[in-house]
Amino acid sequence: GSDQVTCLRRFGEQLGMAFQLVDDVLGIWGDPETTGKPARSDVVNRKKSLPVVAALDSGTAAGAELGALYRLDRPLTSTEVGHAVRLVEQAGGRLWARQRTDRCLAEALALVRGADIAPAAAGELSALAHLVVQRDH
Repeated sequence: GSDQVTCLRRFGEQLGMAFQLVDDVLGIWGDPETTGKPARSDVVNRKKSLPVVAALDSGTAAGAELGALYRLDRPLTSTEVGHAVRLVEQAGGRLWARQRTDRCLAEALALVRGADIAPAAAGELSALAHLVVQRDH
């Protein structure tokens, strides 16, 4: 019924957010040989990914310094890119993304359990949710 549809829609929303968070973490800290993206590409392009926004909004000195780097009107040097990556981590952006991913996964799994669907289907959706958050590319 409609409760099942609501549960599955919310499952999809949580899974989508978890996917985006993992993608954003990989865009900053992922291994280029595994991800297929250039190293630190999101920082090189000054993308305001979710971990970066969390760092910028952290109210920390590292977040403020990151903001100053992101506002420069020239390309970042490779040294500055490396420093920006460290600042995102120091300002809590990586930890925030990990914790938010874990919450999304927990919520998605709870929604599957509450969706009143066949056990095999619930198992497949749970496996998919775990795959999304454990991926490395």
